[in-house]
Amino acid sequence: MKIALITSCMAGIAHSKMAATALKKEAEKRGHQMSIEEQGGHKVPVKLKPEEIEEADIIIIAKAVTISGKDRFKNKPTLDVSVNKAVRKPKEIMDKAEELYNNIENK
Repeated sequence: MKIALITSCMAGIAHSKMAATALKKEAEKRGHQMSIEEQGGHKVPVKLKPEEIEEADIIIIAKAVTISGKDRFKNKPTLDVSVNKAVRKPKEIMDKAEELYNNIENK
């Protein structure tokens, strides 16, 4: 499964990075590929490329504050979670992402 992850917190320093690290580690354990965009402090240092969004099977948005550019993900299956939960329970988030993906695939 290919995942596009967007994380967002107030400063874009601690929680965004911790959530991205935790979810990427869990995704890789399960054999998934993940592209990451971290937002916060009104900065987006690395933005997802249009082809990364297009190729993604699912979008995960782990946020503490509203993300910018959410319209890029319309028509994509999206899982919205809190950035704090992503840091603390990455396995649970990945379980939900896989469930969403499997429900789409089985339609």
